[in-house]
Amino acid sequence: MFLRLLILLVFVAPSAFAPSAFAKNSAKVNAKKPNIIFILTDDISWDSLNFLGGNVHTPRLNEMAEQGLYLSDFNVTSTVCSPSRYSYLTGRYAGQSQGHSFMKLHPKGTQTQVENNVEIEPHRWNIAKILQQNGYKTGFVGKSHIVNHQWLKTLSKSKSKFEQYSKKADPKDPQVNAKMQRNHQKWVEAIKPYGFDYVDGIYGANLRELHNEALNVHNLDWSVNKVFEFLEESKDQPFYLYFSTTLHHGPTPKNNQFSLKADPRMTGEGFVEQGFSDLPSRQNVLMRNKKAGRKDNMAHALWLDDGVGAIIDKVKELKLEEDTLIIFASDHGSYRHGKTTLYDYGMRVPLIMRWPGTIKPGSKYDGLLANIDIVPTLLDITGVEKLPKYEVDGVSFREVIDGKNVKVRDTVYGEMGYGRAIKTKYWKYIAVRYPDRIQNKIDKGIKFKPYKEGAPLLDHPYLTRNKHLGHYASAKNPHYFEPDQLYDLSSDPQENTNIYATNPETVKSLKDKLSEWLNTFEGRPFGEFTK
Repeated sequence: MFLRLLILLVFVAPSAFAPSAFAKNSAKVNAKKPNIIFILTDDISWDSLNFLGGNVHTPRLNEMAEQGLYLSDFNVTSTVCSPSRYSYLTGRYAGQSQGHSFMKLHPKGTQTQVENNVEIEPHRWNIAKILQQNGYKTGFVGKSHIVNHQWLKTLSKSKSKFEQYSKKADPKDPQVNAKMQRNHQKWVEAIKPYGFDYVDGIYGANLRELHNEALNVHNLDWSVNKVFEFLEESKDQPFYLYFSTTLHHGPTPKNNQFSLKADPRMTGEGFVEQGFSDLPSRQNVLMRNKKAGRKDNMAHALWLDDGVGAIIDKVKELKLEEDTLIIFASDHGSYRHGKTTLYDYGMRVPLIMRWPGTIKPGSKYDGLLANIDIVPTLLDITGVEKLPKYEVDGVSFREVIDGKNVKVRDTVYGEMGYGRAIKTKYWKYIAVRYPDRIQNKIDKGIKFKPYKEGAPLLDHPYLTRNKHLGHYASAKNPHYFEPDQLYDLSSDPQENTNIYATNPETVKSLKDKLSEWLNTFEGRPFGEFTK
């Protein structure tokens, strides 16, 4: 019993920390509380950047890695937008959510199906709310997708809280534009109570949720302009900024009509006639991308790179460089084969940290880490001591930031739809288990509808409710529906060969670890793994 308790303490982070737990375990904390800028991109796999082998031109991100710390085995614990963002902001697994939409779909006692149904909760702590109460100016710019999911379902309907206009309406029409601006302000006011002093440049979810063809375009210029506004307002006090871009999510920015060749005055708040001048011109981006030998359909990566570089330069201009930790990360991997799966092309994402004077240039850490670890790490480095009871699943990796090559965790747990995974440095076990009502249908030979009309019926349903993503994920991954999967990550990093049947000892060990994690989710059954 003592050994089992010891194993649980090693593999399972406590669900609640005492008020000073983070501070007691931290290394040196700067006398001046550090500023934090967290830049979160969308749909970028770990190999998408130039310095990692991606066929793109990203000189500023290359430079950021050279000047800072690159985490080579950083993982998200859920591989679609909302749940991953939830974990980045709360330090909790998405399956621990108590959000309205999530609990309505998954009452206590039922198996969860984690996907874009997770919201941050108004009655629980998150990183912004904690820092706000400890003297930080907090900001939120960019894509949300983590509050008021019920609004997204009614945006274009008469019972909606939002003012209506047609998909083909012209944002240059003053009456139409006024509606768009008021709708944007509703999102601004909805996000502020979650712990944010400054909220602007908001997309409620993805671009299509604006329900207007002219606005269905990426606008990094508009978002970075709001970031600069926040930085100017907050430069004289410690600040935390959460900046979430819409790149590289759909509509695919590879098609420049949705990105670099779109009207730069079309924004998430409608038509802004004066435009923006904080970044190089879009024509300049296309020119430099071509000069670097890249195709036009990859220029959006350089555009994003310019945005990151502009933020770094702004921090330098404000003489805050040594006081500011800048983090660049992705919410999950690309849809090409990793999104909404528990394979590494979905879970493993690039994460770079830059903090001159604290992080040694050219640092690299190869150990396992996860998005749930960001919150306890930020609380650790800010020296926040008087925490209320705060439920968190992650662990701090402050020692890694300080340059120590220590093992922070042995396993990473993953959850997506009907799948669960346990990952070690060299192995990954994935289990697919359906709730009884669905398994009974499978056992009776009942077939399930595919995404594409006219395609053969399926023996098993997609792991997620989103059939579009389920279709592409299953098409790219031949073992997608298999109930038990084991991969040797050292010899098969692309997880092409399921060796579950030939490694019984490894399977048993990983199943035991997965069961330990799953039993920390109170009232959430998952096949034979839970009590």
